[in-house]
Amino acid sequence: MVEINLSYFLGKQVTAPVLVWLLWRLFKEYQNKENVKAIKEHNVEQTSDSVNEKLQDWKPTKFIKEETIPIQVEEKENYKSWEETEPHPYKPFKPGEHHLAMNANIAPISYWIVMDKSYKDRIMRKWEILETEYEDLVFHLDPVMINSGSVNSSPEEGMNAKIIITEQDVRHADEALCEFYKNLVSYLTCRFPQYFQVVLEPGATPGALYNKILDEYHPVDPVRYLKLSSEPAPCINYKCFNTDIIPDKLTQDLDIMEDEIGYRVLISCDKTRRAHELILAGSRLAEDDLTLLSTNASNQYNGEAIMHSGIFAFASGFNSRHKFLKPLTLVHAPVPGYEKDLQSPMNKFLARLKPNTLVYRVNYAFQKHAKLYSQRRIASQKERAADEERGRDKVHYRSERQTLIKFETLEGRNTVVFGIKTYLWNFEEEFLTNNFYSQPEIVEELRQAVVGIDGAFGKYKAKSEWGPPLMELIDRAQKLNKTG
Repeated sequence: MVEINLSYFLGKQVTAPVLVWLLWRLFKEYQNKENVKAIKEHNVEQTSDSVNEKLQDWKPTKFIKEETIPIQVEEKENYKSWEETEPHPYKPFKPGEHHLAMNANIAPISYWIVMDKSYKDRIMRKWEILETEYEDLVFHLDPVMINSGSVNSSPEEGMNAKIIITEQDVRHADEALCEFYKNLVSYLTCRFPQYFQVVLEPGATPGALYNKILDEYHPVDPVRYLKLSSEPAPCINYKCFNTDIIPDKLTQDLDIMEDEIGYRVLISCDKTRRAHELILAGSRLAEDDLTLLSTNASNQYNGEAIMHSGIFAFASGFNSRHKFLKPLTLVHAPVPGYEKDLQSPMNKFLARLKPNTLVYRVNYAFQKHAKLYSQRRIASQKERAADEERGRDKVHYRSERQTLIKFETLEGRNTVVFGIKTYLWNFEEEFLTNNFYSQPEIVEELRQAVVGIDGAFGKYKAKSEWGPPLMELIDRAQKLNKTG
């Protein structure tokens, strides 16, 4: 019979650590019970107020759940994963003279956000741009920006009047952001449940949404998230919590509201920082640039919507901050003919747009570089020389799938979410080799459309820079089609 000497195992070198471990486990179990007890007591004490903070099972928003079809169910045997999905070949160009028009189409809610093989790359490239350009690309109202103690019923008229910002406007910006984010989380979990899962329901915490593609976590409940202080850090490792991508510059010189570009983006409190983090979280859940527009409480600018929150990282030909706190007419001021042909139809369209209705349009342009974000349409001589040296001066086809959807906030005001998914293809290597765009009749339609871009609109689109090399590529492609 084998004898076992237990003296080692019973010695203090083993029993002491084991005892410490047991005591620690007992303490954690007691702590967990106390936390559960506190949460239950907190739940009982909560009143049914406007943000409904009772502890309950999380559910997607009602209309999103009812109207969104999971993509795997919709496409069935034709379903492909995001990395196998080619970008959809929209055709926004038409032969003949260019005419400024909205060309908006109503679409099912299921098509709010589309995913294809560019998803991860676009998000990573957006993050790289934010590292150096953040202060011009991410926006949200902050309490320090309040410049009026009450709503002005007779504001200064004119599109160039200084904006009136009240406490109501700041509160609305927070509520609009929460409404948008709540619906975005609902949509992604309903449309793409294979990639986005709520792994921790909100309650004592804002919950946790897992992005399987990027392997990271984001809040579920934006209202609870806005209430988090910067210290201590939450128990959940949220990707954007206290991220250092938000520059310290935004917390400095808080008495300076404007600079040579326009209204400054300021952060004076934890709540505004959390708001920025929610915007960043949205930008890592959907690749689209997503901005929020609403009228202000004083109903300035003839009731036009004003851009007050969001991210606009893939702007082409302008500094995104020029648009911050500006009415739609000024946002589109550089577009030739906007005020004459589109200002009134656009304002009427947005006023009549029913909540929870999705509309979209697609545009197109060309550029002689591969940048997703560029403040100038025409490169400087120095930039052009650098691009030529690196082989980046090729003509690129740029197209934007723009979406509009209106949400109602708890206070009864509406906010419009404007989304942009940007497509950018090397014209010779990617566009002309695409199965759809390479068709002879499509190439000919594009040629006629490019010819029709002239006058003031051609100048606005910088046609003098990309036009000649583009037409040369089109002519060459058409000759090959004829001989082939």
